[in-house]
Amino acid sequence: MQAMLAETLANMGGGIDDVARVGHPDILARMSGKTLRIQCKATGQRDFTLSKEDLDGIRPRSNEEEGYLAVLDRGPPIAWTCVRHGKARSVLDRTVPLTMLKTMDDAHFSRQCTEAFVHLVNEHRVSLEAFTFGLLSKRALARQS
Repeated sequence: MQAMLAETLANMGGGIDDVARVGHPDILARMSGKTLRIQCKATGQRDFTLSKEDLDGIRPRSNEEEGYLAVLDRGPPIAWTCVRHGKARSVLDRTVPLTMLKTMDDAHFSRQCTEAFVHLVNEHRVSLEAFTFGLLSKRALARQS
């Protein structure tokens, strides 16, 4: 899922600096003059638990960074919920309903990610099985913002 979100961010005009198969953060991206540290999760469950490792991975290291927890709710409807580090801290090690995360999200960024992601999936729906981590990571990293 990290590579799909990285490709989505690249399609939104972001510069992708790193996409990790494992580790924290999952994605380092440049958007709107900031470096984004993004931890990506996907779930079909109604609840979510944020680990200490995930939270630390998105902790901004400077004023030029922002951290996001990005949770793909596989729905229906499918939607990204992108919560800034400062708000995500309040749910550390707690199992919370996804609806609670949605009340904490950066609504504009979440909506942009959802729209771009849905467009990407629809555009390539015939060949989605070919969208491997390796392929999408290389595509996203190769683009310039």
